[in-house]
Amino acid sequence: MKPTITLILSCLILTLAACGGSADENAGGNDSRGGGPPGMTGGGTGGRPSAAVPVQVQPVTRRSISQYLETNGTLEAENEVDIVARTSGPVTEILTEEGRMVKAGQLMARIDEREAANQVAIATVARDEAQLAFDRAKSSWDDGLVSREAYDTALSQLNSATAQLESDEIQLAYTQIRAPFDALVVTRDIRQAQYVTPGDTLFRISDFTPLLCRVEVPEKDLPRISVGQTAHLRVEAYPGERFAAEVARIRPTVDAATGTSTVTLEVDGRGRLRPGMFASVFLRTETRHDVLVVPREALVLDSLGDTVFIKNGETAERREVALGIRDEDSIEIGSGLDEGDLLIVVGQDGLADGTPVSVLGEAAPERAADGSTETVSAGEAQVEGRAAPAGDGAGPGRGGGPPTGGGIPPRMAERIKNASPEQLEQIKQRMKQFGLSDERIDEI
Repeated sequence: MKPTITLILSCLILTLAACGGSADENAGGNDSRGGGPPGMTGGGTGGRPSAAVPVQVQPVTRRSISQYLETNGTLEAENEVDIVARTSGPVTEILTEEGRMVKAGQLMARIDEREAANQVAIATVARDEAQLAFDRAKSSWDDGLVSREAYDTALSQLNSATAQLESDEIQLAYTQIRAPFDALVVTRDIRQAQYVTPGDTLFRISDFTPLLCRVEVPEKDLPRISVGQTAHLRVEAYPGERFAAEVARIRPTVDAATGTSTVTLEVDGRGRLRPGMFASVFLRTETRHDVLVVPREALVLDSLGDTVFIKNGETAERREVALGIRDEDSIEIGSGLDEGDLLIVVGQDGLADGTPVSVLGEAAPERAADGSTETVSAGEAQVEGRAAPAGDGAGPGRGGGPPTGGGIPPRMAERIKNASPEQLEQIKQRMKQFGLSDERIDEI
């Protein structure tokens, strides 16, 4: 009895194993590298036909593109000063606040002026007495009644009294805190009735027109920079916006320790930028006109060379391209593409030559095993998961930009696994072209 049961169980196990192998073959039939044509199920006889991969495309066009030298800097004001006390006394009045504009000569605060005013009054009396004494001495000198020495003494006393009066008037003026130029009050460092002494900071004022941005440029790039050269800035406070700038001056010396020279730009802050903001700076070094330009994210990350995919009929076609100059988000194509080609800009990762594709939002023909076609919208194919390119599970339609969520295209993963040290360095350089940091590359 037991041998019979054992024989039956063995037959069941063999049957289940055979069914599992057939299922695996059918599941693997979607790989365009298998025996059948791309987009066709292979191996099994009853497999569900695969749908076209949903992608986004845009025509290759001609336009101008500029190359930039990228660096960073901090915004600062051309005129920014601390206003300090130049006399002693308690603050009796504050006439402006932080964030307010002041005009040149405008009264901003007062320091107790009574003691200084008394000194001016005493000095005025002394000067008037010296003036009378000099007038008498001069009259007597003219009549020959006094000596030259008496005349000179009276004149000296008058000059001394006049100088003392002027000094006391200056001290009195120091009790009135006035703006030296048109500016914005950045900080107020005093309080009502606070006792201040000479050198104490009262206010900080800043003239934001123009704003400056000083950047350090390597000496090898200095020949590409000149006064008047245009640039633009980006700041975190206004993402996606560009602020125009221009090279105002270039320091004539190079720092021996860093090998850089300071380049100062004038920035049009449009009333929104502030000193102290950190800015990404893009110095325009070259511009080419009427050239083929594509988005950077169209480049395929899972190849060591520079390649893109175009939509040729109903399938994807890989193209090797020669790259030219780059800006922040676009790149010049020297060869490999023609104007009007439908460039695949989203969904290219995991594609191969001949893979069926459909444009997102359009009806996509689905090829069945008998050669007939079934119209399935790209959106439906994406939802059902039939069009998902092999990859990291990020979902179909993923663009060719830097990998997100910790995954990378499968072909690149395979290359990394089997790469030699030299090839691994090539792969790292390739990933840097897609904006990945060294830390992110090491994580991958």
